[in-house]
Amino acid sequence: MEFRELPLKKLSLFALPLTFLFTVMLLNFYFLQSELEDFYSLIIKEEISKVRSVVEGTLSAGGDPVDALSYYIEHSKLLKGATFYIGGREVIVPGSDISDSYYQVVLEVKPFRFKLFIDTSYLKELNRHIKIIFFYLIFFTLLFSLFLLYWLREYYRERIEHERERQEKERIKSINLVIHSILHEVKNRLNVLNLLLHRFKRSGDSKYLDMLRQELRSLNRYVEETADLRKPISLDIAKFPVGALFNELKLRVEPLADKGGVKLLFDYHNCPLKADYERLLSALTDLVKNAIEALEGKEERVVRVGGRGAGKFYTFKVLDSGGELPKRELFKPFKTSKDRGFGLGLFNVKRIALAHGGEVWAFTQDGWTVFELKIPADCSEISPKNGK
Repeated sequence: MEFRELPLKKLSLFALPLTFLFTVMLLNFYFLQSELEDFYSLIIKEEISKVRSVVEGTLSAGGDPVDALSYYIEHSKLLKGATFYIGGREVIVPGSDISDSYYQVVLEVKPFRFKLFIDTSYLKELNRHIKIIFFYLIFFTLLFSLFLLYWLREYYRERIEHERERQEKERIKSINLVIHSILHEVKNRLNVLNLLLHRFKRSGDSKYLDMLRQELRSLNRYVEETADLRKPISLDIAKFPVGALFNELKLRVEPLADKGGVKLLFDYHNCPLKADYERLLSALTDLVKNAIEALEGKEERVVRVGGRGAGKFYTFKVLDSGGELPKRELFKPFKTSKDRGFGLGLFNVKRIALAHGGEVWAFTQDGWTVFELKIPADCSEISPKNGK
């Protein structure tokens, strides 16, 4: 769901209750109008019934119904006048107020036929006031609804703008982190290249030249893949003895350990591996470098690097004597506790492990911080221990 769809859904949360309340209000006024009409009819019927009783009672007593009706008109709030028919003529009852605006109804009480004029003006006025209140209520309800919808639209428009600004800042921040992380890693690898070049000049040993070429290839692959962290890692699978991997790892990390006053201990079982040599070397280098850096400022500075084969897996271990794990998501990108780090090292370690069909995890044990990287391997024939 795109964020721009959010306001419509949010507005619907307000619009639906308002629509429901407005509908209920209309229904209530409709029923009120119907009940008022029934009420008017009941009052008129009751008034007619009273008039009938007066006329019939007067006739039964042998009196003059016209005089009785005239007296009733004087004291009634509803009946304002009456006429009766005699000899084909319509005669007005004395005291009557005859008007076409009154409600007219015919009442027959033999031998008389009366036309009654009933004043319903106050009922009509009440009905008019109710209608006015109803229309005012509709008007202010619609006005309030429009104001509320306008306010909500402005509110969520500002929310959208703020969210876009925040996302843009996050995007720029992520881009900067990736760029700085690449620069940071390139700088570290250039230091390794300078070290290898220095040793080659001093000794003239061609093995350092080969290592220089490998390091340059590794650096090129790193830059290409780190530029897009979403791309899966491509592997260059080859068979090699794990001892060769540990030997080159030792050459890489010894200068950093010496500089930090860290004691390095290697202890591993040799085993033939089918994996990406450069990838594993990069992952182990990151783990050992992290272990060395974690011991900065510690009294005891020891890093143990090892590997064990068991069945169909080979497990690499990197332990440091710090015995602490930062409270963060270790293997997610841009999660770091270092002041000058960018949180891609362990993320790349995990990518390399998963690309090999393996896994990586971290824990503390007996005062040591432990990182384990396990990959599939055929270790049915394991050579004796190596390392020192």
